[in-house]
Amino acid sequence: MTDTKKTYHSFGINQLLSASTSGMLLFKQQDDGEYVCTVDNDSACQLTGSDSLNGTKWQGLVDQIANKSSVAKASAENPIPELNFEAYFAVTDAWCRLSNTPVNEHNFLCTITDITHYKEIEAREDIVLDILRDAERTVQFGTWVWYPESQVVEWSEGLYVMLGYSPNQASQNPAEYGRFMKHVHPDDLERVVNDNPVSIGAKEPVETEYRIKTLSGEVKSVLSRSIYHSGNATHPAKLTGCIVDLTSIKQVRNELVRKVEELNRSNSDLEQFAYVASHDLQEPLRKIVSFGERLEKKSKDMLDEETGMYLDRILNATRRMQNMISNLLEFSRLTRTQQGFVPTDLNQIAKNVLGDLELVSKQKNAVIDIGEMFTIEAIPSQMTQLFQNLLSNSLKFTDEGVQPEIRVTAESLGTEEQINYGLPSQGSYVRLTFSDNGIGFDDQDSARIFTLFQRLRGRSEYEGTGIGLSVCKKVVENHSGLILASGETGQGATFTVLLPLSQSGLI
Repeated sequence: MTDTKKTYHSFGINQLLSASTSGMLLFKQQDDGEYVCTVDNDSACQLTGSDSLNGTKWQGLVDQIANKSSVAKASAENPIPELNFEAYFAVTDAWCRLSNTPVNEHNFLCTITDITHYKEIEAREDIVLDILRDAERTVQFGTWVWYPESQVVEWSEGLYVMLGYSPNQASQNPAEYGRFMKHVHPDDLERVVNDNPVSIGAKEPVETEYRIKTLSGEVKSVLSRSIYHSGNATHPAKLTGCIVDLTSIKQVRNELVRKVEELNRSNSDLEQFAYVASHDLQEPLRKIVSFGERLEKKSKDMLDEETGMYLDRILNATRRMQNMISNLLEFSRLTRTQQGFVPTDLNQIAKNVLGDLELVSKQKNAVIDIGEMFTIEAIPSQMTQLFQNLLSNSLKFTDEGVQPEIRVTAESLGTEEQINYGLPSQGSYVRLTFSDNGIGFDDQDSARIFTLFQRLRGRSEYEGTGIGLSVCKKVVENHSGLILASGETGQGATFTVLLPLSQSGLI
């Protein structure tokens, strides 16, 4: 019966060792004080990468551990080697937890548990935490968790930094609800306290903008955004959120508002100056023209040919100056105002302009073909100026003896085309194309052709002030559009105008 019990007992232990997914090693102390493994199992061998550990000294097992420098050695005070530690076995690429449990004064049991999966999770969490820390430093924000029932609060490193705590000060000042509220600016404290009950139980995220005072007394503007989690039987209700430092953004915003106000004042002053200057300049010019014409009329037969030529030049130069001032004044009045935009039928605009240009087009026997146009949201008077100037240019810059042919077309733009032109992908745009068979221009001049008072041809060849295309450019820009020019000397010119159908979201 005794032999049978021994056999049964032995069979039960062996089965237990084989079935265990944890490694188990029994170490026995030898006469020389060394611990030697007397019993092992398959899991222990697999985790450590050994065929057999039976007979292996404790130090021999430690030598297989990649991070063995962190393993404490046995001492007189602690004859059993370190009771609980983590070990990495490079042979099997496995992280394990080794737990040594004394059996008696000469034996201890070493249990080896595979924790590789948990270490991988821990590593991923460390990566996420590193990303969060970098994001907090870059964007200047901090995160927090608040459990209203227990009043327990947890802060991220970024929030400590925002509040002005050094790493050493952060470790000495644990996160507390009351501690944070002391940092809220006194003038905003009541509002923040009143907003807290609103945040608790809210189904949507809650935002609150207020000021805080750092540990050094610096005042910062922040935006707090929180989300409420109702919790359940195992997890208490909580509020999670982040606080973003708006100080630099608000400084930039305030500076931008100030600059815009200055710019508006400057523009207003310039418009007033342009009007006054134009009006004041017109008066002496009118007198010059008036007295010059009287002189010409009274002294026509008395002046010799050379003197008469001088007088003609004076009058012509004065009239050009009057025209330039009038055009400049008109250019300065081209402004973008939300109230001026109304649904505008470009077919009607084109029809009206053709009526105004009827005499010139008949004199030149021009052929003008205008296709079906769109109705867009625009300032009608400015659209008239756009069509007037572009069609006038095509009629003006023609070769002697060549019948002018002008064609205007309109088509919708696709999203990809809008992006290619550098326009917003949202919204709908139309493309107006004005092409002619006139004298054209060198394509290298396509950019400077829209410059104020810029002339590519001499005044003796073609009349004009050089302001018409500048007006076109400003009109198109007022409508959040784009105008492009292309040409070839002697082969005509093409002007492409891109305009949004609606000004919604562009004003």
